Amino acid sequence: MPPMNLVVLAGGRSRRMGLPKYCLSLAGIPLYEYPLRRLGALYQRHIIVENKGLISADGKPERLIVGDLVADAGPLGGIYSGLRASDAALNMVVGADMPFVSSSLAQAMGKRAYAQDLDILVPNIDGLLEPLFAIYSSRVANVAAGLLASGVRSVRELFRNESLRIGFIDRAYGRQYDERLMSFFNVNTLDDLIMARLMMRAGEKSIEEEREWMHTSVPCPGHHW
Repeated sequence: MPPMNLVVLAGGRSRRMGLPKYCLSLAGIPLYEYPLRRLGALYQRHIIVENKGLISADGKPERLIVGDLVADAGPLGGIYSGLRASDAALNMVVGADMPFVSSSLAQAMGKRAYAQDLDILVPNIDGLLEPLFAIYSSRVANVAAGLLASGVRSVRELFRNESLRIGFIDRAYGRQYDERLMSFFNVNTLDDLIMARLMMRAGEKSIEEEREWMHTSVPCPGHHW
């Protein structure tokens, strides 16, 4: 399977949040860093689409910061801009506001898209499409360009295009790799950010409790921790 690239969309207006999401942090880490850290090892290049010039590559050679090629075009414009900047045939596109993305699910989706020669592989969870945790081929860029030129701004129009080979994964498939489907949790409001912080703290507490149990429990005869 040839190398893939990761595209992180950080250029949204964040109307519901009231301030740019790249200004936010979770456990002291910028929100946009989470998908990069969780998924970055899977991909050759990390392309970040943002418009304010406030995110830097931090000296990381694999990172490329690009702006939207079409202003105020929403996620469709971000996808288009990221694909145009990519030199990979297949790309994993995620939102910058998704702190719990699963590398196992992302990797499985990439392998499936490649094996089935798909242009798009998008989760369909009980009828809800997740276009910002999806695989897009380089061929999608030309279709997106045509849609944008005609004034279309809805990502869903990509999934109706008959020239593209499109596949879907369902809840059952997703849960094989991400049991709680946390990959699809995104931070749109301050309440979401609070929830993300609570979930992260709960996860840390669970790890601490597990470690404490391992140290205080008596192992079976003949076995050692």
